[in-house]
Amino acid sequence: MVDLTAEIGGVKFKNPIVVASATPTMDAIRMKHGIDGGAGAVIAKSLFGEAGRLGRKFPRPRFKLIDYREYPDYPKSLPHAFTLRSLEECSAFDYPTYMDDINRTKDLIKDDGVVIASLSGSSLDEWSEMCQLVNKTNADFVELNNSCPFAADMGVKMGAGAVDVTYEAVKTCAGILKKPFSVKITPQANDPVAIAKQVEAAGAYAVNMSARFSGIVIDIETARPVPFGAMGGYGGPYLIGYGLKLVSQAARELKIPIISGLGVWDWRDIVAYTMCGATLVQSAAAIMLQGYKVTGKWAESLAAWMEGKGYKSLDDMRGIALPNIVKTADVPRKPENIKATIDTTKCTRCGICLRSCFYDAITLTKVGAVINPDACDVCGMCAEVCPEHAAQLQYV
Repeated sequence: MVDLTAEIGGVKFKNPIVVASATPTMDAIRMKHGIDGGAGAVIAKSLFGEAGRLGRKFPRPRFKLIDYREYPDYPKSLPHAFTLRSLEECSAFDYPTYMDDINRTKDLIKDDGVVIASLSGSSLDEWSEMCQLVNKTNADFVELNNSCPFAADMGVKMGAGAVDVTYEAVKTCAGILKKPFSVKITPQANDPVAIAKQVEAAGAYAVNMSARFSGIVIDIETARPVPFGAMGGYGGPYLIGYGLKLVSQAARELKIPIISGLGVWDWRDIVAYTMCGATLVQSAAAIMLQGYKVTGKWAESLAAWMEGKGYKSLDDMRGIALPNIVKTADVPRKPENIKATIDTTKCTRCGICLRSCFYDAITLTKVGAVINPDACDVCGMCAEVCPEHAAQLQYV
């Protein structure tokens, strides 16, 4: 039988799937749903310090999906590339209510899953107070959230706007916390991996590199950002490439486990992150749009795929992609053993390949499109845009 378990700081996770800190984990009932759905852990919506208490009041509406319902055959088929805009900075709870809710969550979940409290302070005093409070709860694990993409836009020095004090904040918390903890860092920095190394040096048990970006979408009819008129969370499945890059880079530099999750939409993404070095993989958008039970389906699919491939545990495939990721300078240049061809029996003469060929190498004939090998640069664009898969790349 395939072993899906993972472990960080002595805390064992039944599988690597984590429901990320967001509306689906806003309270004990919702977190129980997350574990019942099949996830190995849940991260509570972050508790902000008193300086950021404005975030406890949510705008309405606070979500906007772009290029989602427009997908062909929706809702029978769901898109794998869309944008989710949101503005939900933190938990709606104050300190006492938050701690009570963490205890209630653990009472409900018991040993069926890992309960992770999430804290975000704007000063060492706030970090210290929240760490002391969470020590008294039954949380299994703690996340220090130093990644909120828009807290700085509230006029508070925290999250992505406080990367310069990351080491000091983590070091302070490490001296207080009596529970294993991870640190969630922002991808909106010049060198996130350098920040991750600071986190490791400060004493973190793991680093979470799955935070969202901030951005805006403009309604050109009103010249206003939608839906709430300000910067907000900006993400979607299309960002997985950036997330995989960060994790693969960090995995080469760190000794502590990595928690990932940017752009996760199905079980294959969990495989990809694990192969790049991740120990846990979290998701929020997928749970919001596919429901809590999708995590159980992911776990089943992951186990079945691993069994078919001969992997006995996550350790067997963790980091195996790293040796295959080469530097740009090492990519083979102008290889001679590859060419572009078009299968005229499949070609419908639609002409789509012509408009994307900038080498004037394609001619449309009565029998279909034909490639001039002397003009073709083998860039591969024709094979990518052909709706009939008539254009192909072949190794010779």
